[in-house]
Amino acid sequence: MAEAPEPRGIDYLLLGHVTVDRLDEKRVAMGGTATYAALTAKNMGARVGVHTSAAYEPGLIDILRGVLVARIPAEYTTCFVNDYSSGRRQQTIESVADKLTYDQILPEWRNSPVVHLGPLCQELDTAIIERFPRSLIGVTPQGWMRAWDEDGLVRAIEWADAARGLRKAAVVVISEDDVADKSVIKEWAGRARTLVVTLGERGCDVYRQGGGEPFHSPAFKPAVEVDPTGAGDVFAAAFLWHLQQSGGDWKTAADWANCVASFVIEKRGVSGVPKLEDVEKRWQNGSGERVSAR
Repeated sequence: MAEAPEPRGIDYLLLGHVTVDRLDEKRVAMGGTATYAALTAKNMGARVGVHTSAAYEPGLIDILRGVLVARIPAEYTTCFVNDYSSGRRQQTIESVADKLTYDQILPEWRNSPVVHLGPLCQELDTAIIERFPRSLIGVTPQGWMRAWDEDGLVRAIEWADAARGLRKAAVVVISEDDVADKSVIKEWAGRARTLVVTLGERGCDVYRQGGGEPFHSPAFKPAVEVDPTGAGDVFAAAFLWHLQQSGGDWKTAADWANCVASFVIEKRGVSGVPKLEDVEKRWQNGSGERVSAR
């Protein structure tokens, strides 16, 4: 049975596991798409609900202060170890929480203006995307493109139900590092209504169905570069919320999301998720803060 907050309508629904990210033998931090994206949407002004599964985590309530959380109790919280020492991320998964289904979701959350599907480890069925006909649906499908061996070492796999996800979602956001074969990006671009490919320090490319060449949005330059963890999740939430609030201005949404994501790189963990007023200041100075195009 889910631990449910007091019934209340929301603007932005996150579906996916919150995680414990192991930093070393002694230190851990809360993470996951649901955590980073929920805090981003909340800080940008949305009323946010998270439907997730985890063991009891004392720090979760403090971190997600101001966010409504419906938790499906599990024996373990999903736990990742991220290693960037090689210059690219290598992930190990230590434990996985329970599956998430549509029937578990609070009825008053099912028609949220924005629904963000953020699977991390196959905890959602792609078919759930068809259950929100009144919502702007955004998908960050990395968890459908991830498998792991008996030692927990994560590897990239094909998104088995990509055709359905690309056809049904309003927006699909991926990193160029999410796909093992980069040629799949052009294939997906031809199927998706909107496909956003984040390119790290190079910004992002936005492909629109029938739109030909992608629109490139350069990155905003962070003040310092400390830790890239969560940047893609922050980008996705900022893009989706701006897109919904602006009535579909996807080009400005891409620029805005790059601006928001530039902050999270400057600090470790969720402490890097920025406040709206800080983003607005950097946005106003944007012409001097953009990274040169490719």
